[in-house]
Amino acid sequence: MKKHFDLIGLASLILLGPLFIFPNDKWNWVIILAVSALFIGRWIIDKKLLSKTPIDAPIGLLLVMALTGVFVVKDIEESAAKLAGLVYGIIIFFILVGVLKTPKRVKSAVILFLIVGLLLAIVGTLGRLDTRKQIFPSIESIMPKLPNINFRLRGAEDGINPNPLGGILLLFIPIGMILIHPLTEKGNKLSHLWSKRLGLIAIIILLIVQMLALYYSSSFGIWSSLVLSLWLMGEWKRTIKIVFGIILLIIALGFSLKLSESKRISNNGIYIRINESFEERASIWNNTMEVVKAHPILGIGMDQLRRTSKFYYGLSHAHNQFLHSVAELGVPGLISYMAILIGVFWMAAEVRKSTLPEWIRLTSRGLRTGIFAFTLFGTVDAVPLGAKPGIFFWISLAIVTSIFLYGRNNGFMAGYEKQVD
Repeated sequence: MKKHFDLIGLASLILLGPLFIFPNDKWNWVIILAVSALFIGRWIIDKKLLSKTPIDAPIGLLLVMALTGVFVVKDIEESAAKLAGLVYGIIIFFILVGVLKTPKRVKSAVILFLIVGLLLAIVGTLGRLDTRKQIFPSIESIMPKLPNINFRLRGAEDGINPNPLGGILLLFIPIGMILIHPLTEKGNKLSHLWSKRLGLIAIIILLIVQMLALYYSSSFGIWSSLVLSLWLMGEWKRTIKIVFGIILLIIALGFSLKLSESKRISNNGIYIRINESFEERASIWNNTMEVVKAHPILGIGMDQLRRTSKFYYGLSHAHNQFLHSVAELGVPGLISYMAILIGVFWMAAEVRKSTLPEWIRLTSRGLRTGIFAFTLFGTVDAVPLGAKPGIFFWISLAIVTSIFLYGRNNGFMAGYEKQVD
């Protein structure tokens, strides 16, 4: 029972997921009882509530600031959805860290993570809310004309916004690109060779579908975050350079098509769109800073920025992850969020220097690059803490943390003694 308790807890949380993501007053007691039973059971069986990680303190502070916001808002129901989403993400993080204690489990988690990334790209692209302004008209003619299906998801009744979708996909794409390298190495056995070829084909399909989803986002912030993260995090293998080169070549060819008849329109369209986007964001950032100055310590509470006089309900975030966090959770909340990011990058750096198997180190590097891209995206856009897609941020953190703890506890890292978690 002790050995499988975290697996049981994870399965329970997955089943309870809809209650967290779509909170309802009628079912709040189920959430409270289930989470309480989970932690009480873990204490009875394992004599501890949670697995210890290097980022426990900032996560705890973040949760405290989010819960403090309950006393700031006028109506707790207005913050319930985001608060439940944040709590759910944090619990998933700790449960996953408890589950992913072996390389086999980490590998299974990564495969499932990639599959979910593929499904997100497919559903998000087909169910997209078409907000594009044809930033790249010269490549419109060569892009596939995909159907638009309204899945009428709760909170996205009119369609799925491609911007937050693209931002979340940044967590998935780098790991897919980086894992191409081990899949192109020749295996000793024919069975290994075939499994690697099938894996390579699957990764290539996954990347094509996800890149298509990014195209439909038509977001300079998303594309620039992806390119900059891959460039700055560096250490590319030859295969990664080839894949990235092919992507750049396709984009360049797209621009060259019909350029003579649409050059002026295309160039003007790009310039106007960038200028309009910057002016709009500058205004939003200034308004957000006014909120921060008025409520610097406690913030205004989760999901409250859109309800202030400077905003409106449809404008759900500050178009900057850091500004949004400090506005709603106060300066301590922002500090805790930044400390979590610093902590995960430090853990990934330790994994890089370790003697762990190459595929594990590559997995950590891919996840680290994805989190870095997501962080860059957060400077011009936002997936607010507690938002439904944000669950994948916490899953990424959990896998990196699990890899670090496995390496540290099993003697793969210099300067750390073997220990039992």
